[in-house]
Amino acid sequence: MRGLDITIRKRCENEGIRLRKALQIHAYDPLPARRLAQYLKVPVISPLEIPGIDEQLIQILLADNAGWSALTLPLGKEKHLIIYNPNHASTRYESNIMHELAHLLLGHQPIRFHQLSGGLLSREFRIADEQAAEYLGGCLQIPARGLDWAFQRGMTLQEIANHFGASLQMVRYRCNMTGYEHKK
Repeated sequence: MRGLDITIRKRCENEGIRLRKALQIHAYDPLPARRLAQYLKVPVISPLEIPGIDEQLIQILLADNAGWSALTLPLGKEKHLIIYNPNHASTRYESNIMHELAHLLLGHQPIRFHQLSGGLLSREFRIADEQAAEYLGGCLQIPARGLDWAFQRGMTLQEIANHFGASLQMVRYRCNMTGYEHKK
């Protein structure tokens, strides 16, 4: 992913900063995905919250081998709904929702749809769009300035993960993508 265009990387870092300013939070403050989704007026629900959903469908969607994390459904012009898999860890939830929001913020259009078990449709994006969404999702969770703040305070990777509500994997990813890999 180091090959991700520098222009896109800068755009993503700046978008993360812009949204934090709009929400009046600092780079070193955690930004819960649900708070950002509320600000962007994108409802986030689990399948359990879908009115009238069939119990058998719930069992299929929430099975250990269901194979999905989160998906965004268009609800009309400029309106979307994110459905997430509640069986994932809270750190994965944060990453999943930020990734879905990143696709919306970047204006990505799917190239095709796939039907998941249970009948839900999953969107597929170009590889470059997936990489950009992954990068922006990471910027939203852990801004480069937030990493700088954490390292100035001598925080370990696990402490950074705990502080930002992120997985250790996400912290490592952000360190690698921002040039902090030498501090691990």
